[in-house]
Amino acid sequence: MKKLALLLAALGVMSATTFAAESALRITNVGQEVEIENTSGGQNIGESVYFGTSVGLAYKDWTFGVTGAKRWAVDTKDTDSITGRVVLDAWKHYDNYKVGFRFRSEKDYDRYYGRFDWKNDFLWSTWDVWYESKTGTGSNDTWRGEIFPIGIQYNGIKLGWFVDAEITTGSVKKGEREENFEHQLRFYAPLYKGEKLTLTTQIRHTLTVDDKYNGEAKEDASRYEDFGRTRVYLESDYKVNDALNVYLKYGYEFREKEYVKSGKSDENANYYGDLIFGWNYKF
Repeated sequence: MKKLALLLAALGVMSATTFAAESALRITNVGQEVEIENTSGGQNIGESVYFGTSVGLAYKDWTFGVTGAKRWAVDTKDTDSITGRVVLDAWKHYDNYKVGFRFRSEKDYDRYYGRFDWKNDFLWSTWDVWYESKTGTGSNDTWRGEIFPIGIQYNGIKLGWFVDAEITTGSVKKGEREENFEHQLRFYAPLYKGEKLTLTTQIRHTLTVDDKYNGEAKEDASRYEDFGRTRVYLESDYKVNDALNVYLKYGYEFREKEYVKSGKSDENANYYGDLIFGWNYKF
């Protein structure tokens, strides 16, 4: 309830400011999105079914975003509520880069992000680094990062080196993971562009995975093998009119994992599917 109150308060303040001074703060877009994720052996409809509503705003060279969402686990027999989500975004824009802050809150954690995005001719880089404060008991806080140190781009085609990093803070229990670093190559390309319909693709391929445990890892601890997963997305966007667009994306991932302690293959959850659809209206 506190997080819902925080979202409503933020929306109230932004709306009041907008109506009080239209030239100062304006609403730029609204949208809704559904995401259904599942892995082999998981729920038969969705391990995670997400539904969110977002509002974008702008003030001079600042942009803001407010998102409220809910997530469930769904199969043909039961629907279980997992968590709610509140996300607040702010970006300060400069000539060819922007810096930002994000606050994301769910039932079990709060995250505080520092963000950076840069583009210059054929090169680009983005950084999302955050501190995750656990609000439950029995879990350590973590530093996380999803970082593109450098990428290249040309005529709509992009290639980027991606690093997913996690460092656990405080005293870690015996057998628990202290650090994890995964390096990927990510590729983005247009497939088709018509008057209204646009098709694109995205490919994510793991190169290396390195982790560190406190002592000997637990018996069931597993990790992705080097070159051990590839995810491919097919993405479509349809322009209904100048203001409204609808979109549909589907991603499928092949995985190869191994148990840290024995080195044997982990055959659990070898496949992953990600279905995303929604709409966005620009003012």
